Amino acid sequence: MNNTFKKASLAILLVVLAACVAGADNVSKEEFSRLLLVEKTLHQQIDEMESELKTSKQLEAYKKSYLAAVPKGAPRPLSDAQIAKTLATARYVIMGDEHTTSQAQANTVSVLRMMRASKEPLTLVIEWVDISFQKQIDEFLAGRIPLKNLRGKISFDKLWGFSWASYSKILSAAKQLKTPILLVERLKASHSLASRDTFITKTIADHAKTNPGMRYLVVYGDYHVLGDDHLSQKLAKSGLKPQIILIGEAREIYWKLLGKLKDPAKIGFAELAGGIYYVRNGTPLERSMAYRDYLMKMLDYSKSDFEEWVGPADIAPKTSGRNNFEALHNR
Repeated sequence: MNNTFKKASLAILLVVLAACVAGADNVSKEEFSRLLLVEKTLHQQIDEMESELKTSKQLEAYKKSYLAAVPKGAPRPLSDAQIAKTLATARYVIMGDEHTTSQAQANTVSVLRMMRASKEPLTLVIEWVDISFQKQIDEFLAGRIPLKNLRGKISFDKLWGFSWASYSKILSAAKQLKTPILLVERLKASHSLASRDTFITKTIADHAKTNPGMRYLVVYGDYHVLGDDHLSQKLAKSGLKPQIILIGEAREIYWKLLGKLKDPAKIGFAELAGGIYYVRNGTPLERSMAYRDYLMKMLDYSKSDFEEWVGPADIAPKTSGRNNFEALHNR
């Protein structure tokens, strides 16, 4: 994570919070400030570990392009019923996935169910299984391979390595909902982000040509779904539009919604602008903690390697008002 960019983002967040807190009966300015300090500590720990990974300039530029494309206006909260109505008729939905938070995968299942409310055909496109395993995925969906055997057959732990418990729920939902899955990713070799987006676009476009009327739910890492010449834009240029885009990596949007709704349990979906919607794939603190813990496991870090430690209790908002913030972690 780039320190300069992080500090600028936190400065913007402070301005947002100052504007929002005045109307919040149950969240004090002091509590917002405490949460920001907790987030800052998490970012410092992430920075320390990422420095060992030597993040590429290409990835930093890709991330910056994504963040620049996130709408800056006031979000309009939507109920599940409202977003479900939009998704039921959507032709192309591109959804961001936060790999380290189980809420993101649970939301994928929810969106899939919402889209399946329509009788029109639907294909699910996923990032986390290599394209060479299309036959194995098809056999699982047809009931010829049990879920417990599929994990090894698609080299999930070797090629992806995030939570099988979370991601396997998406496979089970697709099977239950009789939704075909299209594999478009080449995990067995390294490719540039631009090359990946181009290959994914061509694969989906070719599939669409032979399946007229097909609808698509494309679920990919957050930074793919927005940005100049990123995946969603390349898909649109190929004629795969109009699109509904669901993003979860938008910290300022979350804080604005918290200031408006005053209850984190009420934050789910929100309309942003131009067919772009927010989905809460975990709170900013939950996302940062999950990513930190992932890096710790990968780099063999322990609690004692940090001067300060942030645990689950530290990221839970504290309130003296009527709302129960514990619902945030039970949603």
